[in-house]
Amino acid sequence: MKLSLFRPLLRMLPLLLLFAVAGCGEIDWFPPYVKPATSPDAFSFDPPTTGTEKNVDVTSKEIDVKGLTAATSPIKVSGAAGSTYSINGGAATSSDGTVKNGDKVTVTHKSATTLGTATTSTLTIGDKGADFVSTTKTAELGKFTDPVQNGSFVISHADVTDAASGTQQVSIADSLKSTDAQFQVTSTLIENPDLTLFTNIKQGFALKGQRIFVRNLATQASATTTLTIDGVDTVVTLTPP
Repeated sequence: MKLSLFRPLLRMLPLLLLFAVAGCGEIDWFPPYVKPATSPDAFSFDPPTTGTEKNVDVTSKEIDVKGLTAATSPIKVSGAAGSTYSINGGAATSSDGTVKNGDKVTVTHKSATTLGTATTSTLTIGDKGADFVSTTKTAELGKFTDPVQNGSFVISHADVTDAASGTQQVSIADSLKSTDAQFQVTSTLIENPDLTLFTNIKQGFALKGQRIFVRNLATQASATTTLTIDGVDTVVTLTPP
């Protein structure tokens, strides 16, 4: 590489060294960060809210305002249309306002009108912000049928009336004896399920247009079973007829 390329830097080097030596102890190269008086401690709405119904008001858990050195700090909410916040359980508002240390704030918005869809509101206090996110459940079930006995089991079923695209995780639990409760996913054309295909192992299914059978031992006089789809519970009563 040609020396001529470095000549401008070489000519400046004495001046740079003189500046550095003269400035030692006088120049603050890295000024310390000074937190603004209206800046609160960081806050969050974790974990996100999941499994909500469609088109309903969803309210976050409250966050505590702390860390301010000013008397108050500005607060505002943005994001999803109709997002509001409430201070200390007061009236919800979408207008900008102020908060102080010790205030408790919640955020509310309307959940999505479609399944498996997230809605986001952002709360900002001073120079800090956090997202409140709610997501609608991924599947809707019709009513479970009256239990019928088939051999040693009592069986009921419900159709999936709607489901988000993709795979939903299905699992089951029995309030009395977990090894007895089982489920099976079939098409809606199946009236009498294959008794050998029931399972109590959590599995993933594309549930749109499907039917879910649930069974429990008939020897349990008043068994209740919980069917869980992507974290949303549905209690099924399987009392022998």
